[in-house]
Amino acid sequence: MPPNDPTDFIDTEAELINRMTMPSPAVTNAVGKLQGKVMILGIAGKMGPTLGELFKRAGAEVLGVSRFSDPNTRRELEQRGIETVSCDLLDDEGLRKLPDAPHVVLMAGFKFGSSGNPAATWAANALLPARVLQRFSDSQIIYLSSGNVYP
Repeated sequence: MPPNDPTDFIDTEAELINRMTMPSPAVTNAVGKLQGKVMILGIAGKMGPTLGELFKRAGAEVLGVSRFSDPNTRRELEQRGIETVSCDLLDDEGLRKLPDAPHVVLMAGFKFGSSGNPAATWAANALLPARVLQRFSDSQIIYLSSGNVYP
């Protein structure tokens, strides 16, 4: 069935993930032009695992970085062929020790439940991006702050 066929229903979460991580020809072509690893900072968040799998299925070498407070997320990423590194990105030493990568996707941030903690929100959403830019100054960097789509 064509992908926009209204009768093409998704019945399970596995089907949804498969559909979300199936790279289009345009994505495969774009990823095929990348040289070297794609490092995803904050890969264990809401959108990170599917983005990592999309990159992987499109042919990229992916390195996922997170604190991995849930070890199941790390195990699932590794089962999908995504290399992982545990790191608290707000720790200067940990950030400095991360390997160089030509392509960095910064997805880490404090988004949900942040209204009661302005200091942590500022550190994660303003200080961290600045430190990542300094640390990976020779890399191509993509910064994603939200997956929300507004009209």
